[in-house]
Amino acid sequence: MPKAELAGIDIYYEENGQGEPVLLVPASWWPSDTWNVGVVPFLSRRFKTIVFDCRGTGRSGKPNYGYTVEQFAQDCSALLAHLGVSRCHAVGFALGGQIVQAMAIERPDLIATLTIAASGAGAKTLAGGPRSLSPDTEREIRDIGFERYIRNYIENDTMAFTPKFYREHPEVVAALADAVWSGQSTVEMFRRHEDARLTWGTLAKAAEVEVPALILCGADDHVSRRGSTPVGTAKRLAELTSGCELFLIPNTKHMTFWDGTGGLLALQEFLARHRIGATR
Repeated sequence: MPKAELAGIDIYYEENGQGEPVLLVPASWWPSDTWNVGVVPFLSRRFKTIVFDCRGTGRSGKPNYGYTVEQFAQDCSALLAHLGVSRCHAVGFALGGQIVQAMAIERPDLIATLTIAASGAGAKTLAGGPRSLSPDTEREIRDIGFERYIRNYIENDTMAFTPKFYREHPEVVAALADAVWSGQSTVEMFRRHEDARLTWGTLAKAAEVEVPALILCGADDHVSRRGSTPVGTAKRLAELTSGCELFLIPNTKHMTFWDGTGGLLALQEFLARHRIGATR
């Protein structure tokens, strides 16, 4: 199991396939194993995929202090340096979308293209500002247990997949739920990842992104956060990001790359149009 020691923290990673490197950055508190459910097998046929466990998840180190989006982005940059990757396609899902935005702003030399999926500019930019776990969330975790709470995000959340996908592909739902749970450690680490998501905002810097960018969002993604939905935040971010492409995936909810193949096909087509050698 390969690990890289970066700034005193062990970061677990995996590489698959050959071709231009694609860095896949996971959602808040999601381990790298989630990408192995459908995504890596699809992309690694044409690209070299790089997945990793963020600090605080899976097989990576779990330092005992708060985390930030900037830290996660710095970990990504350090991992690329460790692997000898000078430029890559950066793809982020949910919190991962915020992390790759931070990379594109702070280390544009590393990023050939940017893909932001089921994400936005960060919860700090939404009405009401940042806050940690709500009392209702804390109560639910106590009542049903941490594992059931985490699994419910995938298995029993009608906003994750369309009803049709739940009916026709229960094996994918089960595999993703298993992968998400497998990388959890403690409720405290879960809180720290949520705090990072809730205290990041980049609308003011969106115009600084100067690489080809794709924003992907399920057309039926109605996950509500302080009165905003991924569709709404995706549209707002696309308006502010120069040269950005916005694609709303038909018949798809929050699981952009897992709820059918529309998200993966759109990503593959975008990457094929923006080869690394041509984006310098």
